[in-house]
Amino acid sequence: MTRAQLEHSRKETCWRRAVGNRVLWAVAIALVAGGGVAWHYQSQLIGIGARWYLERVAASEDHSGDLTRRREMVARVHRQLLLMPAPDVLVAELYDFVTQLSARVASGEISLPWSFYLYTTYLQDLRRDRPGGEPRATRAEIEEVLDRGVEFFHIKQRPDAEGARVRQLWTDDSITLEEIEQAHREGRDLTVED
Repeated sequence: MTRAQLEHSRKETCWRRAVGNRVLWAVAIALVAGGGVAWHYQSQLIGIGARWYLERVAASEDHSGDLTRRREMVARVHRQLLLMPAPDVLVAELYDFVTQLSARVASGEISLPWSFYLYTTYLQDLRRDRPGGEPRATRAEIEEVLDRGVEFFHIKQRPDAEGARVRQLWTDDSITLEEIEQAHREGRDLTVED
């Protein structure tokens, strides 16, 4: 190899290294910026993810004709609200309502107490108007019901409400029935943090 060829090879190597470093820096900056945006909008992303997952469960069970997972989800909601289990003919539509409501609750647009009120109102209207569950409301109709509820009650996100956060996905602040019964036997007050 001649001296000119060696010099050309060295310059080409330096140029490739410089371009590689620039690309590496650009990727690193894009990742940091993307992470910052994702962190800032995490409650909206959690809501979108929850809605996406719940819609996939519904689509899967609609295809198979099964209600098992949707029935379990609606039963959990009913237990939290101290309601009787929903009849099977209403489970699919109630699940769709929870699916549409989930993104709004996760983002903080609708608070949990308001979501409970909107859900129980929807359930009462459904039992009164369509006890057999037919015809089943479409996603657009459910969105319209939610929009009307938000507009009628002037539901707005509180400035101090931040919506769902990633840290809440890893913590469990709920109290089980066994813990409540044990605290009652021991005479402990669960409203006071230990």
